[in-house]
Amino acid sequence: MTPPSLYGALDVGNHRVLALIAEVNERAELLIRGVGVAPSAGMRNGQVVQLKPVVAAIRTAVEEAELMAKTPIESVWAATAGTFVSGRLTRATVPLGPREREVTARDLEQLHQAVQRQPLPPAHMVLNVMTHAYGLDDQEGLLDPLEMVGRQLSMDAYVLACQESPVRTLEKAINQAGLKVEEFLFTPVAAALATLTADERRLGSLVIDIGFGNTSYAAFAGDRLVAAGCFPIGGNKVNDDLVHRFHTTAAGAEKAKRQAGTMLLGEIDAEETVQLPTIDGRGHHIASRLDMNKIIRLRMLETFELVAADLLRQSSEDSTATGVVLVGGGSHLEGIAALAEEVFVKRCRLGEMEGVADTTQLLANSELPSRSSAAAVGLLAYASRARLPAMPTVHVRAGRASMLSRMVRKLLAKKGVDR
Repeated sequence: MTPPSLYGALDVGNHRVLALIAEVNERAELLIRGVGVAPSAGMRNGQVVQLKPVVAAIRTAVEEAELMAKTPIESVWAATAGTFVSGRLTRATVPLGPREREVTARDLEQLHQAVQRQPLPPAHMVLNVMTHAYGLDDQEGLLDPLEMVGRQLSMDAYVLACQESPVRTLEKAINQAGLKVEEFLFTPVAAALATLTADERRLGSLVIDIGFGNTSYAAFAGDRLVAAGCFPIGGNKVNDDLVHRFHTTAAGAEKAKRQAGTMLLGEIDAEETVQLPTIDGRGHHIASRLDMNKIIRLRMLETFELVAADLLRQSSEDSTATGVVLVGGGSHLEGIAALAEEVFVKRCRLGEMEGVADTTQLLANSELPSRSSAAAVGLLAYASRARLPAMPTVHVRAGRASMLSRMVRKLLAKKGVDR
């Protein structure tokens, strides 16, 4: 079995699969011991579209992390994001009785269950419930009402719901790779745990995860999640724009974007050019670097404007936000923070992680820049705190198999046996 102080995180993206293994030492510090990366296949916009390639990629990444950490794992905390996830603020209430009495742990459990039983569209499920604060009679803003006295207990929360099929299919892929899913967490919420400071969460911050297939966000104010969402626009959409405009290949567009992409159009000389392969892959042609980056900037501008509009629709607290934090592979475009500041009219920074001890030194290398691993590191931070009673978050756990079935599944997966 996985030792209690050992945690696994899995971020199955549209471009790559990242697996991390970490332990908590005697000083309660999180130490990353294993890192595994594999090219992603079979994923599109956060959904599994081909099961076997996804299973193979997960196995490859996890086995690499296990080899580096010198220990196997049986379970992981996993990130998920897609347009199939949506959120809303809600309030649930349970009566304690006609007479005042103390709030018990069972009362809190019933309250959390009441939130999860809220009406949802067909084939939907609750993904995460982010608890804001409790109320007891006329007292509001309570952090822990346990053993307090009253007649009616209530809770304000932000509920993230999702279509059930995409999440269960991803869970199946992880299961077939020999792992059990402890919990799923919405990707930008996980990234926030790795990048936001306590002051940023309290004063208000917007975390935007720019992935390959999706751009998702989570907004916090007063230590509360107040808005979240996802759009099917990411690095691949930028590549598609370049492919159509310059009649090049997707691989050529990705390479040109990485090597010559920038949002700082004023710093580009009008004579600068980039070399792009022809769409048939048999030759090359020359394109204006300025023209290329105008296209990239226009797509990223549209992406940020979509996030801003959705945030305004969901939350009136946008004006209290102190800044924007960018994470994900798309946040490595030069000048992206300046563009975000232009759209949101707020301070923007790149989501570099602090306070995480990476004993492998791999999260800082050029092939896996740290902002790309923010969600996975956030999952580890969450997992190491999830068992603490004071953790102000309620989750829906994935179905648990018996210990024997998990061991058999793990053994078969290691041997490459299809089930």
